Amino acid sequence: MKTTVRILGVFIILLVLFASAASIWRAERDKTELRESQAAIAEAQQSLALLKEEAKNMTGESKVQIESQIAEAESDIKKLPAESTFTIVQVLFGSSMLLSIVFGVFLFRPNLKSSKTLLVASILLLLATYFISPDIDGGKYSGFSRRTLALITGIPLIVVALFAFWIAKKKNAESLRSGR
Repeated sequence: MKTTVRILGVFIILLVLFASAASIWRAERDKTELRESQAAIAEAQQSLALLKEEAKNMTGESKVQIESQIAEAESDIKKLPAESTFTIVQVLFGSSMLLSIVFGVFLFRPNLKSSKTLLVASILLLLATYFISPDIDGGKYSGFSRRTLALITGIPLIVVALFAFWIAKKKNAESLRSGR
């Protein structure tokens, strides 16, 4: 049973490494796109300011319509994440890559205390990555949102952590039974 769990764990580690690398690449691409679109965003903000001034002179239904469009556009601009958010997400995905490699070691060299600690760390890493990732729909190259990518990376990482913990617990129970 341990051998099966170890083999399955190695495949899951490869999945985590691939998903993390893809997520890091995507965050870098999104950060670059955001940097390139800063001029367009500044221009849109200036246009909104001019439109606000024009809306002050309007009356009736057209004023209400323009004000609602301005409010919607401003809220969309405020929803745009900062470049630092993408950098933080990249660091978190890099940490998940590192943790998956550590769990790969623990699959073959069990350590109960470290496995337990890193299991908790992987759960916290998943939560941090999920909530820090910008909630923007998938782009033209992927149908997944960034939060979905966080789940695709984090859940298998937790499964590998559970495998490493289970193997360490099993080894600990065997050593207690044999008196070593």
